[in-house]
Amino acid sequence: MSTHAENVLYASLTDVEALEELADTGLAPECIPLAGMRDVVTYAVAYFYRSGRTKAPSRELLIEQWGHRLEQCQVELPDEDVQVDEVFSAIEYLRSQHVLAESQRLQREIAVGMAQAEPNERVEAVHDAAQAFHALSMAVRDRSAEVEGIQGLNDSLARYDQRAAAPKVVTGMSLGIEAVDQHSLGIHGGEICTWAAPPKGAKSWTSTHVAHTEWTAGREVVLYTLENAVTMSYDRLACQICCVDYREYQKGTCTSEDIDRVRTWLSENADQLRDGLHILSPDSGLRTPSALVRQAQSYGAKSIIIDQLSHIEHPAPSARRPRHEAVAEIMSELTTLITTGRYNPPLFLCAQINRDGVAAAAKAGKLELQHLAESASIERYSSWVFGLMRSETEIAAGMATLQMLASRRMDLKNWRMAWEPWYGTQHALGEVSL
Repeated sequence: MSTHAENVLYASLTDVEALEELADTGLAPECIPLAGMRDVVTYAVAYFYRSGRTKAPSRELLIEQWGHRLEQCQVELPDEDVQVDEVFSAIEYLRSQHVLAESQRLQREIAVGMAQAEPNERVEAVHDAAQAFHALSMAVRDRSAEVEGIQGLNDSLARYDQRAAAPKVVTGMSLGIEAVDQHSLGIHGGEICTWAAPPKGAKSWTSTHVAHTEWTAGREVVLYTLENAVTMSYDRLACQICCVDYREYQKGTCTSEDIDRVRTWLSENADQLRDGLHILSPDSGLRTPSALVRQAQSYGAKSIIIDQLSHIEHPAPSARRPRHEAVAEIMSELTTLITTGRYNPPLFLCAQINRDGVAAAAKAGKLELQHLAESASIERYSSWVFGLMRSETEIAAGMATLQMLASRRMDLKNWRMAWEPWYGTQHALGEVSL
């Protein structure tokens, strides 16, 4: 009789995403209680790799190839959908059961061996025991963050083939600026995208714009507003979405047409978008990198937005620690949290261009990384760095200049922007050279 975990495992063999989780995480065959099913699971994983990581064997194919074995093992392949998280939980359970049984067996053997060993053999017996437990530990490790040799290169080529078959597909987090998204192809999992602007430079407006873009795309998103109130963020979001003057909205003097647009948008989208957007402002003490990322994980967030870096708390605050060191440690921890383990969301992070940096950029006619506060830490840990500047002429014209200051995946570009985010206007008008 197979367990629930085994049934989930067998259901994963015909689902591409679930089988991908099984292939990446890895499950030693000896962890599968039904010895006869080990070959079936190995076959399905091998089929997935042979297909270029794009296909899973159909239920009919497995029955055709392994029908007799399935009958012997009294296993009926489930045909219901299986979630990736269920597969990982099943793998964890099967590993834990295998570890429990094997560790108990090893302990018995070690105890007997030690009792029977001569005095000059006991040290060697301890070495043998340690080696046996190490082998068990290696057999049940999570392999999702390790790939070896040719398999890694084959996987790389398979990923390229997928991109080539559907070029210019934006994956991961979108910034909601079409030209930028088409160039970056999205902010991928495990990447930090830092968005820098001067004080009062609409960083919070950009945060709500990105959050709205992710929300309407059907991605669970958490926006941490560490400077503004949650209610203010929702007021701004309503104005952005419906092109309503935020100042009039705050005074209660909007035209009836403006408010009708908000009401109409809500009535048309309420059911479809009821869930999926979480705007949070945690209390002091709950603003450390770990607290923020783990809380977002508890919401199932696929994207995290933090407004802004200067308000993230160091986990061990000290008045003696220089600010640049504290920021470096915060950025390092954020990077570790989103690039290790199974939870690897993209992170959109707002940062400040200090007043000296604004003055230096105005004099130079463009932004440089060194104009950003704590620029060394931002550059070291960010996969993307964007900087937004507005001259007096651009402010009067409702425009801005958006620069790519750093990128690990694409060449650097700059854009002239139509920029009045409080009216919902954040559009690239064209590329510019600076």
